[in-house]
Amino acid sequence: MTWELSDLLRAIATTIVIGIHASHPWWFGVHGTNYLDPEIFIDTAVNQVGRFTVPIFVILSGFALAKSEEKRPFELPIFIQRRIWRIVPPYVLFTLLNTVGRSQFLSGNWLDRGQQIGQALASGMGDYHLYFLGIIFQCYVAYPFLRRINFSPHKLVALLLITFALFSLRWLSATFGWLPSLINLLPDGNHVIYWLPYFQLGIWLSKDRGWTNETVSAWRSPRWGYLFAIATVIELSEFYGSAILKNSAEAVGHYTRPTVVLLTLTFLLWSISWRNWEIKSPVFPISPIFKTIFKPIPQLWRSLQPRMKTQIQIFSKASFTTYLIHVWVLRAIAPLEIVGGILFLPLAIALSWLGGITLWRLLPK
Repeated sequence: MTWELSDLLRAIATTIVIGIHASHPWWFGVHGTNYLDPEIFIDTAVNQVGRFTVPIFVILSGFALAKSEEKRPFELPIFIQRRIWRIVPPYVLFTLLNTVGRSQFLSGNWLDRGQQIGQALASGMGDYHLYFLGIIFQCYVAYPFLRRINFSPHKLVALLLITFALFSLRWLSATFGWLPSLINLLPDGNHVIYWLPYFQLGIWLSKDRGWTNETVSAWRSPRWGYLFAIATVIELSEFYGSAILKNSAEAVGHYTRPTVVLLTLTFLLWSISWRNWEIKSPVFPISPIFKTIFKPIPQLWRSLQPRMKTQIQIFSKASFTTYLIHVWVLRAIAPLEIVGGILFLPLAIALSWLGGITLWRLLPK
């Protein structure tokens, strides 16, 4: 894992998260939709396969924190100050923005309004995307302890086995009613217990001293891509099966499923295999005619790479702002949903990024 790859993954993950939220009106199992057509299938694939993005965000957060220690030593007071300033103000602001606009808030007295604000801040459900900030904040609290756990391949294997066991128990209990006593013991999917393994994995990615890259390089990138494709099929099949069995698309949960863990890990390994993507030039047919026609293109490709890296960095730096405001963009353009999911998704993504990058540039550093 490198800073350049983490920038690219942040841009990709933010784009897919926007797609997940924009696809909500059309995906299978929502609003009683129990049939498939091309539009529903595409939106469902975006909505469900894209579930690996939130774990990727958590992994990248752990990676960035641990990697930054190479530039400046860890100091607890400075760490607390920087993390609180990054998370708490936007969390409070966007919680208030959404809470004060609700009809029950406007119709209540001052005591009721204070209770509603307090409940929204405490639960993380002031808006449907703010739960992520609560998860990250809890991971930040655990970071001073997790950073002391040194990486080793044996610890990595143990972490993955424990993670799969935890998620599998939660999924089996919720889906089939097995071991019903576990339902009372295991919390819902927003609890930090499900996210700390991803966070620890991100920390270790910055401290593995090249072990991960060496392991991934044993296979060529297409093989990791095939594994991700297989994981995609498994995850989608499991989702359809659970949705039909429970007669609900959201009965089991989105992130407490072992198939999402598998999807996240295969995508992560596949993305690490891209590490040389920036130095590769397009390959063209060896015919002399084609060589003559396309001769300027490799040089053009190399000349564009610095600009591409700059653009990726801009998208990465603006990703947090874009994540915060994209739900408001989606509400503003909700009347355009009449064009259908296939057209609405790219439109929502483009407008959300436009608003996020614009606001990020306007805000002081």
